[in-house]
Amino acid sequence: MADSPRVGLLERYSPALFVIALGTVAVGVVLARGGVDASQVGRVYLLSVGALVIGGLILEFRRVAPPRKLLPSAGARLGPQLPPQLETLQDALRAGRVHRSQYQLQVVPLLREIAADRLLLLGISLSREPERAAEVLGPELNLALREEPTPAGALFRRGPRQRELEAVLAALEEVGR
Repeated sequence: MADSPRVGLLERYSPALFVIALGTVAVGVVLARGGVDASQVGRVYLLSVGALVIGGLILEFRRVAPPRKLLPSAGARLGPQLPPQLETLQDALRAGRVHRSQYQLQVVPLLREIAADRLLLLGISLSREPERAAEVLGPELNLALREEPTPAGALFRRGPRQRELEAVLAALEEVGR
């Protein structure tokens, strides 16, 4: 927090202390006038002061207690949390299935990176030896990994379906085995 001046306990709870003092004066006036059962007035007074003291203690404990972690909201996913990189990948895959342009911008570069890593296991560089890499990957993977600008007419075309992506990933896993 910013540097705020320290406020003492008396300064912080002066309104509550004022109410207690005012209540004490009121109780004294009521008892001095008579006609009221003193034990009933005493009970009401003690309950009021007790409530104010308990409320002040709760506020003070909340102020000095370390902040606690909030429970997840109703819409939050429970269970193991994914690392930020995998959440980004998961979001990219969802967006890529909806729009072909998102697939080309977000998913294809990731798939090409995976393919480059798998090809390196065979001693082949995807960027330096594209013909040799294309030969190892095969026509289906080459088509899936091709970075092509999205034509204006295909702006709203859907990306590949879930099983098509799974087939591409399965084929990538087989490269280098």
